[in-house]
Amino acid sequence: MKARKMRIGSAKTLKTVMVYLAVILVALVVLVPYAWMISGSFKETLELQSSDVTMPELRPSWIPRNPTLRNYRDVNRTVPMLRYFKHSIIISLGTMVAATLLALPAAYALSRFNFRGRGVYTVSVLATQMLPGILFLIPYYLLFTTVSQHTGISLRDTYGGMIFTYTSFALPFSIVMLRSYLNGIPLEIDEQAMIDGCTRLRALWTVIVPIATPGIAAVAIYAFIMAWNEVLFASVLTGRSTKTVAIGIMDYVTATGANWGGMMAACIVISIPVLVLFTAMQRYIVEGLIAGATKG
Repeated sequence: MKARKMRIGSAKTLKTVMVYLAVILVALVVLVPYAWMISGSFKETLELQSSDVTMPELRPSWIPRNPTLRNYRDVNRTVPMLRYFKHSIIISLGTMVAATLLALPAAYALSRFNFRGRGVYTVSVLATQMLPGILFLIPYYLLFTTVSQHTGISLRDTYGGMIFTYTSFALPFSIVMLRSYLNGIPLEIDEQAMIDGCTRLRALWTVIVPIATPGIAAVAIYAFIMAWNEVLFASVLTGRSTKTVAIGIMDYVTATGANWGGMMAACIVISIPVLVLFTAMQRYIVEGLIAGATKG
């Protein structure tokens, strides 16, 4: 019996050690590139581009030999990053609001109503996530061009066009994730609210929405980050009026050279909003993702 307990204890210890090693490995893979970017943002371009392991003064170093803030001072001088930053904020916030407001009633309907074709609709929504985004690039471009020619409404290189594009991509996963979270909220809550005199819509906004705040927050942050980081569609459908930071960051590389220090400083600056938003909403995001993955 004692030997058996020792074996069980050893197995639990080994399992714990393996879990910690996996967590450390994932943390290193994620954090090491970001740490190198922070270090590079304080280095001169010459130091970043010079590397010779045989010479101590030219070996790559985590700690800048001559730290400088010039990269941060000049982050908006050669490339209008603040303008690109404004474009990204408007498009990402617009996508977040639109995707959340559209996903909520759709997810509620899938969770609460048993209508014909509900299963087919859910599978169809999930199936759209199986296709690579590049398949939709040309159709979206042709759609924008056709709408502009026949109605005079310009969608390309406009905030509305980009918000429409990103919302359409964020909606499928947002609906399914939020539906899974709503499935974990008992139907009796809706029924009790309607017995007390609420309409279905009022019960949704005054009773269900406060309970589903973690799931809604997870969907909102997902939509924001998806729009903030997207590159493929932004490279074709944006222009001078709506160029985002994901595309603008490449302006630091020109035909005559590359300003790696400035690029790294700009990357640090533009990552701050997402870090602040994610940190502020972290509790809701974790609760929403875990509940959405386990409920329903």
